[in-house]
Amino acid sequence: MHQTIKVGKDPGYFLHLGAPLKELGAFLDKTYGASGHYLIITNPIVADLYAEQLLEGLKYFRTDLITVPDSEEEKSLARISKLTEQALRCRADRATIVIALGGGVIGDLAGFFASIFMRGIRYIHIPTTFLAQIDSSIGGKVAVNHPAGKNLLGSFYSPQFVWTDFTTLETLPWVEIQNGLAETIKHALVGDPELLDLVEEKVDAIKNKDLVVLQNIAMKSLAVKVKIVSEDEREKNQRVLLNLGHSFGHALEADQGFRGITHGQGVSLGLLAASYISYNRGLLSAGELARIENILNKLELPTWVTSCDPYVLLELMAGDKKNKAGNKVLVLPVGIGKAMAVADCEDGEIVVAWKKIIK
Repeated sequence: MHQTIKVGKDPGYFLHLGAPLKELGAFLDKTYGASGHYLIITNPIVADLYAEQLLEGLKYFRTDLITVPDSEEEKSLARISKLTEQALRCRADRATIVIALGGGVIGDLAGFFASIFMRGIRYIHIPTTFLAQIDSSIGGKVAVNHPAGKNLLGSFYSPQFVWTDFTTLETLPWVEIQNGLAETIKHALVGDPELLDLVEEKVDAIKNKDLVVLQNIAMKSLAVKVKIVSEDEREKNQRVLLNLGHSFGHALEADQGFRGITHGQGVSLGLLAASYISYNRGLLSAGELARIENILNKLELPTWVTSCDPYVLLELMAGDKKNKAGNKVLVLPVGIGKAMAVADCEDGEIVVAWKKIIK
């Protein structure tokens, strides 16, 4: 059933949840009129699955489709330059509306492109992965990577709206579901202990990719992010809590050149590393630490990694966007359902946590 949830304060924008792809064209006609140019940016895998369905609904509009390779490495300034050339060949102008059709990489890349092309044009996000539907499509963060770190070049740039068709989850491989589940566990630890209860209860159904269960979990998970983002759109205060696990995870992704580890796997390892620090500080009980590790294991998310140098990873963390005045700012879980940002973690304390997850 089609539902809408507002994100942010006025004017804000809406998430359209349970919204069929084939109905987007009619919605655009009603919202913007029958004229206009739409530039779809996607990857070949998603295009093969959903472009025809989407284009059928857009057949009365002037529409062009651009595909980029399916890789985190494509979030780069080089790809932005290539997109600019392709968009101009498609006669894109300031009235063009970009449609980001895909997961987190496409959403970040297409959104950042829209934010700077001709000083900013409108865009719409159609998230097709579990991670994008519950997390990366919400909040208006768009960015590309830099060799020094993930998402270092970006901006806050909200879409016109987000159009989420949960049936796209049916075609996702398990590893893509896992990527989203790592963010779901993060949301539970940050703001909804009942969400963790639900995930623990439904592990078997989740692993069987039960669409009803996944949609229910998605709705509860994204609600945590919507609430926090709406209260702190520019990450001045509590929105930083949504980075739980990400300081560690992003360092691992950068260490492997954004190739060897998925974002969700990095977040999973980061959640556990942050939890070890919390445990050592008395912010988590032994039972709570074990519970976090146990649910990650049940979801087949990694809880250890090999062939990493903790001191190299520590250095990569120095480039994290959350850091202030030369201090590493980490987000730590406080029990289940609450988190806090701290800026007093000593390097030795962080190295100890790295060594806990490096075998």
